Amino acid sequence: MSADAQRRAAFRVPVPDPNWIAATLLGDDGQAAGAIVLDLSRIGLSARLSGEIELPRGTRLRCRLVLEDAPIETEVTVRHCGNTSDSTRLGMEFTALSPLHDSAISRAVFRLQRYLLRRKRGRPGLLR
Repeated sequence: MSADAQRRAAFRVPVPDPNWIAATLLGDDGQAAGAIVLDLSRIGLSARLSGEIELPRGTRLRCRLVLEDAPIETEVTVRHCGNTSDSTRLGMEFTALSPLHDSAISRAVFRLQRYLLRRKRGRPGLLR
């Protein structure tokens, strides 16, 4: 088990289709950037953005997520920022989730886990 996996307080589930969860990150300056959600947990997410962006650990951003049953806007804190030649991967922690949004994210994680288990067994079905 990697050191990163051991530090995590919640299981992250991969998002198999980039269209399932829409994400937008907003900086203090009002700049918005669309992101592809790579994985999701009750306490955070990992996302990929186009281009190389340097965000120091601890940077706070607004994050808009459109889940199947609820749009969410909350604050996230950058925990990891890594660049490749054409994109940036951010690991972020939710820092201001309301109980309602926490519940919506928990349901989304559950649905993703159930979908991935079905797919593994050869019966993917719908993401519901």
